[in-house]
Amino acid sequence: MSVMKIFLAIFAAVSVFHVICIALRKEKLRQISKVFAMPPLLVAYMAGAGTLPFFPIPALILGWIGDILLLRIDKKNFFQFGLGAFLLGHLCYIIAFVECFGLFGAGGVSANINLPSLLIFVPPTAVLAMVVFRLIKPTKIMFIPVILYMTVLLVMNLFGFQLFLNNPGLAGLLILSGCFNFMVSDTILAYYTFRKLKILGAILIMVYYLLAQAEIIIGILLIKSPGLFL
Repeated sequence: MSVMKIFLAIFAAVSVFHVICIALRKEKLRQISKVFAMPPLLVAYMAGAGTLPFFPIPALILGWIGDILLLRIDKKNFFQFGLGAFLLGHLCYIIAFVECFGLFGAGGVSANINLPSLLIFVPPTAVLAMVVFRLIKPTKIMFIPVILYMTVLLVMNLFGFQLFLNNPGLAGLLILSGCFNFMVSDTILAYYTFRKLKILGAILIMVYYLLAQAEIIIGILLIKSPGLFL
């Protein structure tokens, strides 16, 4: 078994263990397992075959930093810096999609962007964003940060969708699903930011988040090396 596959298996095992710890309310083990969730996925990506895009690496590192900071979610500064780390991580994924997978042509004007699908994608996405925003009901202080964060998430999903159209196989589907799962996870997190967090909410946040990271990374690996898992 390759190093990449070994560390993907470690990531999966730590992720399952982490979710179980949340469900069983094992707080110390939850914190420890959360700290060790992202590193195996990072090592797996860096061990992938071929020339791989750079920006998923800082995206994973920023996600890991965000995970650690949100362990102190009760502290305002830790929470804000944690969300900032996740925001920068999303931007890194957007850059990876745009610069590394030919979404834009060499001249800067894309021959690869599917404009009809873009016109179809934007209106329902805008409606969904408004519904989610009303569901979250942020405070006045968090109004602008929530809008900024949602905008970045929507742009990430937009480029994930375009990437799927350029790579309609398993790899593109995984990346699109990963972008959507990030939106689901962050929406649930934002919802409970202004409410008391329940166990089910904590489980869903991490399940969707861990799936999102894994799907995007595996999708990128498959795009660059289609036979990687054979």
